[in-house]
Amino acid sequence: MVKLLNRHSFLLILLVMVSFMSSSIWGCESGGGGGGGDNTRINGTVLEVISGSVSGIKVTVFNSNDKKIDNTKTNNLGQFTLRFKPNSDTVKIQFEGSDFTLSRFIAVTRNSDVIFNVSLLVEGPGEIIVNDWTVFQDQVRTDGSDELTFNSLEADFEIDGDGNTCIRSHGESVVEITARSITLVDCSIGIDTQGSGFVLLEADLDITISANKDGIKTSNDSLVTVTQTVSPVDNNIFITSLKEHGIRAAGNSEVEINPQNDCSISGAKSAIDQKDSSVVDPDGCTLVDG
Repeated sequence: MVKLLNRHSFLLILLVMVSFMSSSIWGCESGGGGGGGDNTRINGTVLEVISGSVSGIKVTVFNSNDKKIDNTKTNNLGQFTLRFKPNSDTVKIQFEGSDFTLSRFIAVTRNSDVIFNVSLLVEGPGEIIVNDWTVFQDQVRTDGSDELTFNSLEADFEIDGDGNTCIRSHGESVVEITARSITLVDCSIGIDTQGSGFVLLEADLDITISANKDGIKTSNDSLVTVTQTVSPVDNNIFITSLKEHGIRAAGNSEVEINPQNDCSISGAKSAIDQKDSSVVDPDGCTLVDG
């Protein structure tokens, strides 16, 4: 009898362990920005409703074809979460209460987590007032004819490389990010372009690229532009490499840096390492070697 109980106990424990391991494996596979799978996740808060309550507001997001792709309701604190897979670089977000409906288009990217905190003015024509909009983007990987576009001067845009390359554009791919501020942190390489890849970073405020290896690395016929917007507010550009070069250019590639105010390019080995027929235009930036 004792042997029988021990055997059953062993089988039960084994079954529990297998179930736990299976759940853990699936959990790991669904990681990443926005929960993985090219998803966007918006964690937002309705901070205030002028002449109303923040709770129980229906929040819906629509794709570019006006198809509803997710909806939820705010809790007692006005908080809500939306998770969806966008089919373009913009979606419509709608807030609906008992006596109002307000909507607007917002820029989105896949594989990102977004903080989107707003106040709702529901009297008169009504308005969605953005209090805080921050995009936390997974590392960007484009190849072939891929394109990634983000365009909103209301949002702060951040890529955490987690020790990997923050932006990689190969082939004929294009990455264009226009935002209030842009930050690339904990990168192995900040921006890596090959082929005829093109990367544009454009901001009203600061653009910061912090890399362990090269801040910007270009080759072949690729192009990187880091610049102020047409009407900047207080744009400064900082490019830093802890172990290699601030900018390393080779082949026929081109790098253009165009700040409004302060700019510094620094590298442990050199600020700029330029080879072949490459062109680097630092536009008066302070260059710091070593």
